[in-house]
Amino acid sequence: MTEEQNKIPTSKVARASSVFRTSMKVGANYLKHNAQKVFNKDIDDEELDRENAEELFKLMSQLKGTALKIAQMISMENSLPKAYADKLALAQNSAMALSEPLVVNTFLKYIGKPPEEIFDKFNRRAVHAASIGQVHEAWKNGKKLAVKLQYPGVADSIHSDLNLVKPLILRILGVKEKDMQQYFQEFEERLTEECDFELELKNGTQIAQESKSIPNLIIPKYYPEWSAKKILTMEWIEAMPLQQFIDTETDQDKKNKIGQALMDFLHTSIHEHHRFHADPHPGNFLVTADSQLVVLDFGCVKTIPDDFYNFYFSLVKEEVVNDNTKLFICLKGLDFLRDSDDKETTKLFYENALRAIKNISKPMKSDIFYFGDQNYYDDLRTHGEDIISNKQFRNPNALRGSKHAIYLHRAFFGLYSILFKLNATVHIDRRFVDKVGV
Repeated sequence: MTEEQNKIPTSKVARASSVFRTSMKVGANYLKHNAQKVFNKDIDDEELDRENAEELFKLMSQLKGTALKIAQMISMENSLPKAYADKLALAQNSAMALSEPLVVNTFLKYIGKPPEEIFDKFNRRAVHAASIGQVHEAWKNGKKLAVKLQYPGVADSIHSDLNLVKPLILRILGVKEKDMQQYFQEFEERLTEECDFELELKNGTQIAQESKSIPNLIIPKYYPEWSAKKILTMEWIEAMPLQQFIDTETDQDKKNKIGQALMDFLHTSIHEHHRFHADPHPGNFLVTADSQLVVLDFGCVKTIPDDFYNFYFSLVKEEVVNDNTKLFICLKGLDFLRDSDDKETTKLFYENALRAIKNISKPMKSDIFYFGDQNYYDDLRTHGEDIISNKQFRNPNALRGSKHAIYLHRAFFGLYSILFKLNATVHIDRRFVDKVGV
C-alpha cells in the first residue's frame, strides 16, 4: 500500500485551513512563474500546471470525500490541461489510506468489536484507498471478503467542502454561483447518498438482480450481517483493475467482450430501469481472468424522471431532430432553450445542442459501433474545448440544461471514454428508441 494517513481534518476550520495553505502554495507558484517569464518569455505553462496539479492532488487526497470526488470528475473533463488530467486521474484508483488505529476505531464505533472478533481473519492494512472509503481483505467461513470502511467526517463535511471548492469550479467554468446552484444541489444530493452505505447495499443488491441476464457481467454479493452504517462487506472477486487490463491486454476480442458487457450494463440500467451507475470511471471496474467485467461501488446511483428521459432520448430520433416543433419542445423541456431567449441566444444554444446531440447519439443510431474511431473521439473533445473557449458561454444566463443531465452525461462520457481506450467494437441495442417520443 502507499503511504498511510494518521489523521483526516474533520472540522470546518481544519479543512478550510488545508485549502488556505494550498491556495497560498498555488499563488506562490504563479508568482514564481510570472517572475521567470519577465526574463524568459518562451517559458510555457506546463511546469506551472504540473506544480499546481501536484498541490491540488495532495489537498484533495488529504481531505478525501467531496474534494476527491471532484478530482475524479475534473480528471474526466476532455478540455483539461494534460498535467491536471494526468495527476487528478490518480484519484480514480489511489489515495492515502487510513492508519491501522483509525481502522480499528471505525469498527469499535459502528459495530462495537474489533475486526478480528467479526471475521476469522482481517488485514488491517488497506489494499485500496479511494475518495470516501478504503477496502480491506477479510475471511469468514472460508470465503474471502472485501470490507469497505468510510473515512471519518466525510458525510458531515459534504456541504462545507462544496462551499470550499466552489470558487475553483466557478473559476474553471467561468460562471456565477447563482447559475450553478441547482447543479451544486444535485452534486450534494448524490454525494450524500454515496456516504449512505445502507443505501449502497440496497442499490447493489437490486441492480445485481436487474442485471443478472447480462452476459459476462459480475456484481459482487453483499453481506448485510457483516455491514454497518460506515462498514460495507461484500464478496471478494479475484480480478485486475480495468485500467491494467486496457494497458496490457493485446487480444482485441477480449477487449470487445468487456466493452460489450459495459455497454449492455449501462444501457439496460438507463433504458429499462431509468436508474443507473453514475460513476463509471475505470477505478470502479475490474476484469477477471476469463474476461468478465466486475462492477463495483453502487453508492452513486442516479434515477431520472420519465419526462426527462423521453425528452432526452427522443433526440436520438431523426424525425424529432428534423422537426423544428418537436425539437424545440425537447430542448425547452431539457432547459437548453427558454422562452425568454433572444434570437442570438437561441441560435447559440440551438446550434450547440444539435452538435452535442449528433455526437452523443451517434453510437445509438448504429447496430454496431466502433468506439476506437479517433475522429469521433476528437469531435467529442473539440466540442468541449469550443464551449470552454467561447466567451458567449460565460455570459449571464448561459449555463443551461436540466440538473438530471449532469450524471447522465457523466455516465455516457465515462462509458465512451472507456470504450475508446478499449478500442472496442460493440453491438447496440436500439429497441429503446421505439419506446420514446414527444
